[in-house]
Amino acid sequence: MPELPEVQTVIAELRSLIIGKCIRKIETLWNKTLVNRSQKSLEGQCIRDILRKGKYLIFPLNESYLIIHLRMTGRLSFAPSGASRIEEEQNLNHVRLIIHFSDGSRLLFDDTRKFGRVYHVDNVREFLQHVGRDALNGQWTPEEFYKKLQGHKTGIKAWLMSQRFISGLGNIYTDESLFRANIHPERPASSLTPEEARRLFDAIRFILQQAIENMGSTISDYRDAYGNPGKNQNYFKVYKREGKPCFVCGTPILKKRVAGRSTRFCPQCQR
Repeated sequence: MPELPEVQTVIAELRSLIIGKCIRKIETLWNKTLVNRSQKSLEGQCIRDILRKGKYLIFPLNESYLIIHLRMTGRLSFAPSGASRIEEEQNLNHVRLIIHFSDGSRLLFDDTRKFGRVYHVDNVREFLQHVGRDALNGQWTPEEFYKKLQGHKTGIKAWLMSQRFISGLGNIYTDESLFRANIHPERPASSLTPEEARRLFDAIRFILQQAIENMGSTISDYRDAYGNPGKNQNYFKVYKREGKPCFVCGTPILKKRVAGRSTRFCPQCQR
């Protein structure tokens, strides 16, 4: 599933490609992909910017917004003016929605498992009110992060992945962040000391920034806007490394079901 770094990578590449372009029409090839919650017409509206909150891409338009969640297998690919549908079909096998721009170029939403959604809404804040502060939001402080943990007896991995308190982290970067901070994924969130909370706060920032620099992680489906895989999977310390020796202490990495997800951790470094 694309997480914050993968979404940020796609945004960085799309900025120079689609900002300022005006929508001629939206072609929906699977009707559940587009969720229209606005009475305003999309035709003729132009993309003014590309923003992000957690794993959501936000396209401010002239009168409304498009919000995209890639979910498990969603991909966004840009097709320049002149690219044929045959070329698109050769590279993308599961196109669910196409945004046609007035200059003939297109933005294609490809989604193998059909979980991704494109929302058309009038109010972004209202739509994303359930989503916590972005993990890379510059207003975060370690002290505020620690305060957020208080009173939550749920395991720290489940807390990080809920998206209610901090948004953008999924299975990959939660496991990698907890390992870097030497914190067991089943520790109750409220049991972390101020020093442990600071260590985890710093680890999350480091892991996410590293992944962005490496253009995201490609496990199976993720590709950037140009169709290229990410490189960050080459830097994993625990994810997908069960049974292999820990890079720090040599103890075999364990795999266990935590918070409903397969979780990797070092039993020695993350007691």
